[in-house]
Amino acid sequence: MGAFWVQSSPVSAPEASRLRTFLPAAAAAVLVIAGFTVLLSRSRAYVSARPAGDEPYNLVVEGFRAGHVWLAKDAPPALALAANPYDFVTYRPYLKPPWNLIDLSYYRGRLYAYFGVTPAVILFWPYRALFGAPLHQATAVLLFAVVGYLAALGLALAAWRRHFPQVGPWAGAVLAVLLGSVTTLPVFLVRPGLYEVSISCAFALVMLCLACLWKGWHRGDRGFGWYAAASLAYGLAVGARPSLLFGAVVLFIPAGASLRARALGRGDTPWLRELLAALLPISAIGAGLAAYNYYRFDSALQFGHDYQLSGNNVYGTKSFEPRFLWDNLRLYFLEPLRWHGAFPFVWEPVCPPLAPGHLPVEFFFGTLANLPVLLAAALVPFVCAGSGARPLSRAAAVPAVLFLVVAATICSYAGATSRYLLDFIPALALLAALGFLGVEALLGRAGGGPPTPAQEALRRSALAPAVRPVLYAALAYSVAVSWLLAIALGSFYRGAEEGVALLGSGRIREAAAAYEGVCRINPDFRGQAELGIGTALLGQGLTKEGAGVLAAAVHDDPRLQAAQFNLGKALLSMGRAAQAVEAFRRAAALDPYDAEAEADLGVALVRSGHLDEAIDHLQAALRIDPTLAQARDNLRALEWVARSRGRK
Repeated sequence: MGAFWVQSSPVSAPEASRLRTFLPAAAAAVLVIAGFTVLLSRSRAYVSARPAGDEPYNLVVEGFRAGHVWLAKDAPPALALAANPYDFVTYRPYLKPPWNLIDLSYYRGRLYAYFGVTPAVILFWPYRALFGAPLHQATAVLLFAVVGYLAALGLALAAWRRHFPQVGPWAGAVLAVLLGSVTTLPVFLVRPGLYEVSISCAFALVMLCLACLWKGWHRGDRGFGWYAAASLAYGLAVGARPSLLFGAVVLFIPAGASLRARALGRGDTPWLRELLAALLPISAIGAGLAAYNYYRFDSALQFGHDYQLSGNNVYGTKSFEPRFLWDNLRLYFLEPLRWHGAFPFVWEPVCPPLAPGHLPVEFFFGTLANLPVLLAAALVPFVCAGSGARPLSRAAAVPAVLFLVVAATICSYAGATSRYLLDFIPALALLAALGFLGVEALLGRAGGGPPTPAQEALRRSALAPAVRPVLYAALAYSVAVSWLLAIALGSFYRGAEEGVALLGSGRIREAAAAYEGVCRINPDFRGQAELGIGTALLGQGLTKEGAGVLAAAVHDDPRLQAAQFNLGKALLSMGRAAQAVEAFRRAAALDPYDAEAEADLGVALVRSGHLDEAIDHLQAALRIDPTLAQARDNLRALEWVARSRGRK
C-alpha cells in the first residue's frame, strides 16, 4: 500500500512578511494589556466591597428586565415626604451604607441612573442574559479599556503601514507602548468604579468610531457602511457620556471634504450619501435617548443632573460655564507633578487657587507638562506638509477636531479629575503617534525613492541630530511617568485602606506605621492619617493622647472638618470648653450642613457661660436637622433658663 501525505499550503511571502512586521506590536500590546490587568487587580478595595448585583449598572439591567426604566432599588420613603428631597441636608444621610445613593438620581419616588445607559445595553444586559449572573463593574472597565486600546493601536498601525512604510517594524512596538501609556489608561484603571464604566465605554466606542471613519475614507465610494458604523459607534458613545455630544462633528468631516472637492471641480463626489450615512444612525440613537430621558424625567434633554444625589451640594448649579475653562486647562495640561526620593517617586501636583464655584478637585495632573511626548502632536502639520499626502492630512484632521472640541467641553465643567482625561487625551495621543512616525520617516535611514524636499531640509538642518534623541527621551519619560503615577496611586489607596483596617481592629501602632508609608507617597495625606489615629485613640479612652494627635491633624490640614469636630469633642471632655468652642466653630464653618457641629458648639458655649449664643447655635442645628433629639432637649432646657432670667 502506497504511503500518502498531505502538505499544507505554505504562507505566502507577503503574508509572512506582514506577520513579522506586526509581531513586535503584538508582543508589546500583550505586555501592556497584562500591565492593565495587574493594575486593575490591585485596585481599591471599595471596587469589590459589595456584590456585583448591588452595583448600579446591574440595578439598571434588573430594572429593564422587570419592564421599567428606574433602578431595581427602593428609594428611602423619607425623600418622598421631604419638602425638597434635593436639599443636601435632606439626602446626605442616604449617601452612605446601607442606602449608597451617591451619584444616583431621584425623581418622584424612584431612583435612576445619572450615568450613561449604553454600558448596560451593550454589555451588562447581554452578559446577564448569556451567563445568568451580573457582571462586575471592574471587569467591564477592563474590557472596555482593552477594546478601546486595541482599536486605537489598530488605527495607528494602519496609518503607519499606509503612510510611513519606510519606518521599521520596531515602530509597531513603540506605538503599542505609547498608546498604552500616554492615553492615561494606566492611571485610569487604578480606580475602576462607577463612572469609570461609562467613561471607558465611551472611550472604546469613540476609538471604534475613528477606526470606522478610517476604513470608510479608504474605501472611497464603497465606504458608506463604514461611515454608518462610525455614526452608530459615536451615538452609543454619547449614550455613555453625553458630554461627548459636540465631538460628533467629526462624523461629518468626510462629507464636508467630498462637498469641498465637488465645489472645486474634482469630480462628482457622493457627499449626500456620506452625509446621510453619518447623520441617520446617530440621529436614531439620539431619538432613543430623548425618549428614554422623557420617560424617566419628563424631559427629552434631562439626563438626571438636576435630580442628582451628589456628594457635593450641586442642586440648582450650572455645571458647564466658560469661567472654569482656564482653571481646568491648567489642571489638565500645565500643572507639573511633585517628585520625591522614595519609590514610586511621584505624586499629583499641588492644586492652585480656583475660580469661585469650582467643585473640589480629585486626583489630577497636567498632561503636556508630564507626558511631553504628547507635544509630538504639534509636528503633524509639518509632517503632512512634508509628505504632501492629502489623505494623511484628512486622517489627522479627525482626531485633531475631536480633541479640540471635547477638551473645550470638559474644561468648561465645574469639576476636574484625572478620569475625565480619557475623554480627550487618546485623540491627542493618536496625533502624537502620527507626529512620531512622521519625524522618523523624514529622518529615516531607510525607504525607497529619492528623499523629499522636506526630508532634505530636515536632514541638513542643525537641529537634525537632536530631533530623534529628544523625541525618544520624551517618549521614555512619558511612559515612565504614566506607569509610576499609576503605581503611586494604587499604592496610596491600598496603604490607606490597610491603615483603616488596622485602626478598625484596634492595632493603632501598626496603623501608624502603615500610614507613614502612605504619607511618603502623598504628603498631603498626613492630616488624614492623624485624624484616623487620633479618633482611634479617643475610641480607646486615651483622650489626652488623641487630642494631641488631632491637634497635629488640624495643624497639618486645617480644612479637615472631621478633625476639627473630633478635637472639639476631646477638648470638651477634658474640660477645656473655651478651646472646644473654637474647634467647633471651625468645624461648623467648614461644613455648614453639619447639625452635630452646631449642636456641640452650643453645648461648649453653655459650658463657657455664653447662654444666649448657645441658644442661637442649637436653633441652627435644629434648622439643619429637626430630628436631632439631644439638640432639641438642650434647647428646651436653655430656653427655660433664659425665660427664668427674663430673656424675651
